[in-house]
Parts: sequence; structure tokens; C-alpha cells
Amino acid sequence: MLIYRTAEPDIVAEGAPGPATGTGAQRGRVVFVDFGQNKVYALADDGGEVLTFGSFEDLVERLRPTVIVVDSLPGKLQNTAAELAKTEITFLRLKNLGKLSEERKNNGVKKTDENDVRLLKTLYHRHPEIFQPLFTTPEELEVRALTELWVEIARMKMDSKRTRTETNNSVAVKIHKNLRNNFEELAREIHEKALRLPLYRRAVDELGLKGPALAYIISHDAIALTTLPRDRMIIRYAMTHRNYRKRPVRSQLLILLARVAVLRGHPRYSQIYHHYRQKGKKHWPAILRVAVRLLRDLRQLREDGQQTQKAGPPAGRRKTRKAGVTTVCAPPKTPKRCDW
Repeated sequence: MLIYRTAEPDIVAEGAPGPATGTGAQRGRVVFVDFGQNKVYALADDGGEVLTFGSFEDLVERLRPTVIVVDSLPGKLQNTAAELAKTEITFLRLKNLGKLSEERKNNGVKKTDENDVRLLKTLYHRHPEIFQPLFTTPEELEVRALTELWVEIARMKMDSKRTRTETNNSVAVKIHKNLRNNFEELAREIHEKALRLPLYRRAVDELGLKGPALAYIISHDAIALTTLPRDRMIIRYAMTHRNYRKRPVRSQLLILLARVAVLRGHPRYSQIYHHYRQKGKKHWPAILRVAVRLLRDLRQLREDGQQTQKAGPPAGRRKTRKAGVTTVCAPPKTPKRCDW
């Protein structure tokens, strides 16, 4: 596991959490960062003015920090952060994203990027224990890169299939066949690599799920699955009404995973789907209910010390009593693996 450590700098930020222990003095120039719309806002620990940069790389080049404190790191900058870690830059993040919102509410401060970066500095010095190092394993970075490639090839595969259908050109047919073979080979490779991620392996063993879509969600959003409350996760994955806005990739893949689980007769999620269908829900709302349940199960798997429900009911014959009648239930079938 890679843990980002600092070099020996010339400025001391007293009271800052260390990358490994979370207490003590952290040596180095500390910069607090918040990411806005196409802009990056930064406040140095030894300065009082919030600076604006066009990119994260520009910020690092001009301020040369050894410690970067964020509330959370956008997914598109995860690989950049991993590369910067090789230059002895430490990344610290909030353990609980709700702390920043709580601090904003207690101080009656409006939500802006400039205010958030100032509040981040205040929290850092007042409660250093609520921050922890941002670390990423090499296995997680590899799976993340492979799943992003899988998403791009999936789009190309759909375009090539449409072109092959419209033209029936021999070259288009050949390209589509090659893309399909590469697509399937990459999916198998992603599954093998993702088995080294603890959360993915638990999802395979306990939920009966697997595949690139699941690997994408876990490799990109493992931290959010731990830190965000359940309602915020539903909003993050766009499970609410969204007629006016396109769903993000993670939301599309979660819905795809739910659809495949229902289509292939997953003993848990197909039962949830049919339950909502019997209550009068149409196909799409029922699929969204399954996606929400799947997301909650993944979040429960991520929580330390808690046990999630198995993919199917426990094996063996059991008795149920209802209205004075005893019914003996047959043992369920072995859960299927829903692969996508």
C-alpha cells in the first residue's frame, strides 16, 4: 500500500496531523485546496489570500506545497495525485465530508469555494484529528485505469455495431468483431485484477456480483462509500428524478449492474424487482429501486465490523409460521454470479 509522506521542508505547521499517526507536527508548506467549476482555489497556511488557478498542476508548480489538504479529491484527479505522491507530496482529506457543511452552518457562512477553503484551514488547526492521509494502492490504480479503458471501448463497440448494421461494410464488420473480442478479454482481465481489492472480493463472495461495472464503482468510489451518508450516496449516484440532466458514468454503470442482476435472475435483486412490480411500479422505477438497494449493500460491505446480507437466503430447510399454519420452505438455489 502506498502512503504519501512528506519531504524535509523548511516551514512547520503546528498541530497538523502526521500522515501515519494523525497527531503531532507535520513539517512542510501546507496548502488548503477546494475545486470549483473549472477553477482551483488555494489558501496557503502562511498566507491570508485565496488564490485561483486554472489547473491543479499549475497550483502545485507555483506554490510548491508539501502538504495538500482537501475535503475530497475529484475522481479525474486521482491519477494526478498518485503521480504527485511520488514527488513526496502528502494529501490529507476529511474523514467525514459532513464536517465542512456543519462548520459552515454553525458559522452562518454562505457556501462558496473561497469560504470553503478558509473553513478547511480553520478545521485543520482546530480539529487535526478529523483529517487522514489519502492513500491509494497500486492495485486500485491499475483497476481504475483498466475500467476507464473498458468504458471507452464499450462506447466504441456500440458505435461500431451501429455502423455495421447501417452499412454492412466488410471493414466495419471486421472492426466490430475485433472490438468485441478485445472487450471480452479486457473484462476478464479486470475481474482478475479486481479480485485483489478487498471490497470487490467481498461483493463477489457475499453479493454474488462481479464484472467491470462493479470494479469501476469500487475502484473509483471506495472512499465515498465509506464517508458519505446513505442519502448523500443516492444523490451522488443520481438515483433521483433527472429529466433535465445526463447521468454520470458511475450512475449509468450502477443501473446497468442492477439491470443485469434482474435479467440473470439474481436471487436477491430479482426478488426486489418483482416486489416493486407487484406494487404497481413500472419497469424503470423498479430497476432504480434495485440500483438503490445494490448501492446500500455495497456501502454496508465497506463499513468495518459490519456484516452484510448474503446474496440469497441462508441454505437449509426452515420453518415459517403464519396465521397458525406451519410451512416448510425448501433450500434456495445457489446464487448466480451476475457479471457485467
